[in-house]
Amino acid sequence: MKFTPILKNLLFCLFLSFIFWSCKNEKANESGTVKTVMDEAVTRLYKNLKPEQLDTISEKYILTFLTKDELHTLATKFWTFEVNVPVTVSLMRDSAQKVVPFWIEESGFKKTGMFVKNEEYTYEVWQKDFDAGKIELGINGFDKNRPVYFISVGPQKKGDDLKITNVEPSQYPLMTMKKGAFTYHDWDGLILTEVPESLVGQQLFTTVRGRAREAHLVGAFRKTLFPSSRNPDQIMLTWSGDPKTSVNVQWRTNMEVKEGIVKYWQDKSADTLVSKASVYKMEDRLLQNDRYVNRFTAKIAGLKPGTEYQYIVGSKSGKWSTPVNFKTESATNDGFSFIWFGDTHKSPIWGDMAQKALKRHPEISFFDIAGDLVSTGLHRNEWDELWQYSGGVFRSKPLMPVPGNHDSQDGLGAGMYQEMFSLPENGPKGLPKEMTYAFNYQDALFLMIDATLSVPAQSAWIEEKLKTSKAKWKFVFFHFPPYNFVEPYDEIRKEWGTLFDKYHVDMVMNGHMHYYLRTKPMNNGKEMKTPAEGTIYTMSISIPGKQEEWLQEEYAVVRYKDGPLYQHISMKGNTLLYKCFDPEGNVKDEFKIVK
Repeated sequence: MKFTPILKNLLFCLFLSFIFWSCKNEKANESGTVKTVMDEAVTRLYKNLKPEQLDTISEKYILTFLTKDELHTLATKFWTFEVNVPVTVSLMRDSAQKVVPFWIEESGFKKTGMFVKNEEYTYEVWQKDFDAGKIELGINGFDKNRPVYFISVGPQKKGDDLKITNVEPSQYPLMTMKKGAFTYHDWDGLILTEVPESLVGQQLFTTVRGRAREAHLVGAFRKTLFPSSRNPDQIMLTWSGDPKTSVNVQWRTNMEVKEGIVKYWQDKSADTLVSKASVYKMEDRLLQNDRYVNRFTAKIAGLKPGTEYQYIVGSKSGKWSTPVNFKTESATNDGFSFIWFGDTHKSPIWGDMAQKALKRHPEISFFDIAGDLVSTGLHRNEWDELWQYSGGVFRSKPLMPVPGNHDSQDGLGAGMYQEMFSLPENGPKGLPKEMTYAFNYQDALFLMIDATLSVPAQSAWIEEKLKTSKAKWKFVFFHFPPYNFVEPYDEIRKEWGTLFDKYHVDMVMNGHMHYYLRTKPMNNGKEMKTPAEGTIYTMSISIPGKQEEWLQEEYAVVRYKDGPLYQHISMKGNTLLYKCFDPEGNVKDEFKIVK
């Protein structure tokens, strides 16, 4: 059979097309991840099911809803690694998990009679032999079983020199399987108490409990009480630069509004300036009535110190907010005040208190929150509640927070927290930005530390900031309290407390334990007579608290079992005045420091 030149060219083009699409499909299959599968599956579920049906989907339904390729990805791309010799993989699955993940038995794992235990959970041991090469494991299930499975790996042949490489995800290090080892980086105090002798010494793959969320579909869908619209809302101020000459304005709209603008002017002036905002598409894929929103951030610079401004936010195609005032930091150290809160947990009780506090103290320069702003930092509906219940107090007074364990939950980091705020990026190198940072206001230094990150990794940065500071007043905020009757936090005392002593930090502000505490001035764990000799540690709570125990704390000056409470601190010259208030303005604690 003879081919004409035209037919030859056509066949050649078809051949090239076949090669191209084959390679493209191969690459598409290779690039398939659990996240991409779940993103696409959730999108289809929204299209195919009514809202009330989303709450009733089951494991059985999901297995018929997903394609074979998607199920294959979910069965093989959750955990992957390579081994150089034949191995046995032991998979420890929480025995309380109601449904065994679909892929475990299908892939050849067999349930043994062995169990592994820690202080909270009992795990069944499933095992499978693998040849040398790549090993691929699947998801923890479609529920959100927080004690996710973990594995240990050992050579089939005694004496083989096992090497494990190309582990994905790579951020969780390998350890040794034995009693006393921990499995979850977000709960490293939860250690193994029972390990079968045959597993001792194997390579233990550590993980985080947050991985239970990666394929969560059963009972997963949520709604926000306060969905976005074309109207700008959740308007707040922060700083990432000099408070004398700059301010950051942030707000939210729905996806219809594509651009954001701030118009601002000096109080009682007709001259209007304009600052264009950057836009970030924020997603919470399980938020069925508001999956995507646009968040805007405008960084305004070139402001005059000690000056009142007004501003509005909006867009040419959308709507505009009502005018609000703010004031830049004074160029001179003429005194200032601020308010700080302990755990707020997106509570309307805290929100009501915050609004009353601002009316009572309209002169304050800013707010601080010492962590746990919300209860589940990966759920945007909780952030929506936080901003709604705050009543707009952060529209006129900047908010400078630090994250707590609830904002950075289950070892997954505080990504949504970072998406919410525009804060200084001057923290320790190698750690996530805007989580730990420093700022100065008049003659005071504020160190804002993320205590959910590595403690030792931040010590050098803390020392450098304290050592080089010429500020008269030094304040430190972080979530976990070094002084309390529940948890000693020895590492924080050793790493940071010694630096607070060495460079004389005036006050440390914490939360977490859900009661109020003020200590005597402390130095090296010992009680000092005056604030000049030691650091005062305070801990507060912005919601009602509950203490089942109430043990003695000899270092305590004042304690309260319950909240809500807030703290107002003012400084002028050499004098600091501290007052703790209840929502109605009754003083619950107060003291003075004179330098």
